[in-house]
Amino acid sequence: MIEFKKEGPFASKADQLFPDRVRIIGLGQTGSAVCDQLVLHGRSISDLWVFDSDQQTIESSIVPNRHLLGSELVHGLGCSGDIDLAREIVALEDEHLSHIAHGCDFLVLILGLAGSTGLALAEHIIHLARRTGAKVIVVGAQPFAFEGLSRREKSIQAIDILRREADSVLVLSQDRIVKNNTEVKNVRNGFYLMHQLLAQATQALAQVVCKRGLIQLSFADVRSLYGRYTGSEVLENCWAAHVEGDIHDCTEDLIDQLLACPMISNESIWKHIDHAIVAVSGTRDLGLSDVQEMVGALKERLPVNIPIATSASLDEESHEKVRVTVLLAMTTPAQSSLAEKPPGKKQALTSAPSLTETVALSEIEARLSPPMTEKPKSPPKPQKTKTLPNVVENHALAETGPLPVLEPEVETPRVVSAKVQPGQKFIAKQEEMQFEGPTRGRFEKTHETMYRGENLDQPTFRRRRLVIKV
Repeated sequence: MIEFKKEGPFASKADQLFPDRVRIIGLGQTGSAVCDQLVLHGRSISDLWVFDSDQQTIESSIVPNRHLLGSELVHGLGCSGDIDLAREIVALEDEHLSHIAHGCDFLVLILGLAGSTGLALAEHIIHLARRTGAKVIVVGAQPFAFEGLSRREKSIQAIDILRREADSVLVLSQDRIVKNNTEVKNVRNGFYLMHQLLAQATQALAQVVCKRGLIQLSFADVRSLYGRYTGSEVLENCWAAHVEGDIHDCTEDLIDQLLACPMISNESIWKHIDHAIVAVSGTRDLGLSDVQEMVGALKERLPVNIPIATSASLDEESHEKVRVTVLLAMTTPAQSSLAEKPPGKKQALTSAPSLTETVALSEIEARLSPPMTEKPKSPPKPQKTKTLPNVVENHALAETGPLPVLEPEVETPRVVSAKVQPGQKFIAKQEEMQFEGPTRGRFEKTHETMYRGENLDQPTFRRRRLVIKV
């Protein structure tokens, strides 16, 4: 029997194959849920870690390598969004976290961008990875819009911090799945779908950066798409879609299922996308011709012409299944070079008039229409002259004598002038009651609760602009 010996200048790198080169770390509640999806439905990824300060999240996770932090300080109750408390916990657990970046080339951090424990851990792990030379990829999820303005601002600050420190940051918005038909009736299914999409995006990243296969990409391809936004105002920059089917299925059916994924089903996103990564994996029956057919069919069905980078690998545990994951990217905030396909395609986008065009049209119509001052005055209609005495007779102020008619010095649009005939009473017009905005008391310095553009802290009549007459 021939014995194989690891010798030569690359002996230390001989055993650094997938998944040992990539370490996937779930931070906080969102990261733990995504890692659970990787265990249940993903490939056999053994190097999974989970960290959180909430004992309930750690105990409910099925990831073997999970750790509870800050039990002496918060007693397993979490940080409740307090970023200063989370950073204090991470400082106390520095010795426990010091070896987290050893023995790997890439770290994939998964977290919810509105949380506190996940952000504090991500900051600390990125500094540890710099000491060991490991590259850091962050996969973050923006909160839903209905979660409030405070969590929205926290996510924006977290994105700014992570983009300054990490090598690549992928930001996915959870609002993309709100209008999905299968998730509208059940909020649990919505979170479950989002965690699955994050897990599938993480698998595609692990395949791209280190999985040896038929067509190989590298970390440079990922960084070129998701690492250019340091200091910019771009928030959402990644959209993911995944499909899995039999390798002998019709390619058109697989592409239909892929384009029907909730995160890319909205046609408005294609106005921002300018690059794409397609990760294909399957058994040994998967050939280059199959990959070429799938990528070619996908490119024909896309509504815009964008460059596509393809990664194809073999997976013995697919069991005659083929998996296709698409990661869409926006690399330029001001999208100007996007080439749309001819309108003959059924996926072609229809452009609506912009706000500036609408304002210009309204200005032209206003200039063409005659001014209000030049409009000839028409005699009063009979209905108005008949109703005035009836109103006077029934009014409580009818007993007073006739009032003199005073013509205003300056005419305003709200003043209605009318002549008072002898024997008639002048009745002042009843105006609408104006309500001043009340003070918010002890909540004056807090953020307003906004939902779909409405301020829920205001009364209903003010929020909906209802007119109250007295």
